[in-house]
Amino acid sequence: MAAQKSEQTKAQGNKGGMMGMVSKALGVAAITLGALFFAAMFDVGHAGLLHTLAGSSIVLVPLFALFSIAAMFLSPKSGADLDELSAQVAALTEFKSKITSQVIALQNNMDSMSGQDMESLRLRNEELQAQLDAYQQAEREKMDTEVDALRKRNEELEAQIKQWALDTITKNISGEAPKAAKAA
Repeated sequence: MAAQKSEQTKAQGNKGGMMGMVSKALGVAAITLGALFFAAMFDVGHAGLLHTLAGSSIVLVPLFALFSIAAMFLSPKSGADLDELSAQVAALTEFKSKITSQVIALQNNMDSMSGQDMESLRLRNEELQAQLDAYQQAEREKMDTEVDALRKRNEELEAQIKQWALDTITKNISGEAPKAAKAA
């Protein structure tokens, strides 16, 4: 299949190859002669081309006409160019479809890889979040227990202070010497 395409492309390239080159060469020669006539007519650069070309103009003017007419008639047929261009368009379209399918396959491969990684990271994140929540809950419960123990101890100490204050006031009223307070 590929060998057939390359042979077809070569055959299509040979259709207008040599004639196209001859036509282009004649066109370039005609344009060069036209530019030379233009420069001579307006004496561009004060080169004196008008006087230089005056004697040889009998040959140069018909040569210009011959080259320009030959360039028009010897140009390759436009059908050869169209066939070649359509072959190139078909090859480029096929190449584009291959590249597009490869890019899509690569993108799917990357998505599947990153999807697996994302899923494993999400699961690991949930696991770590659960561990963190459990640790924070245990710390809250421990702190709540300590706070409750300290509140009870504070209430006991307040009760002892009130009792000591009442005992001291009662003993002062009754005239006895107050005892020293006991540290809890």
